[in-house]
Amino acid sequence: MTWLEPSMGLHEGMVLSGMTYGELWLRQVAVGGTAAELEVEAYVLGLLSADSYQHNLIAQALNEHFIELGKNHPVGYREVATTE
Repeated sequence: MTWLEPSMGLHEGMVLSGMTYGELWLRQVAVGGTAAELEVEAYVLGLLSADSYQHNLIAQALNEHFIELGKNHPVGYREVATTE
């Protein structure tokens, strides 16, 4: 997998990031997330199913970490359903 393909899942991104769940939790709070630390861990591990919005907040937190390391944003986002 290359860094240019934004198709990595949350778990794979977390493993590759080298961050702790506490660090990821702080980062998701920084981008507007409200999930508790244990919820973030459960979403990443697939123990809880994150909705698109929550998934995208965690993906954004991971991707910002990778961007700080000079990498691309490898963790994929989900489309958010819109209502009209």
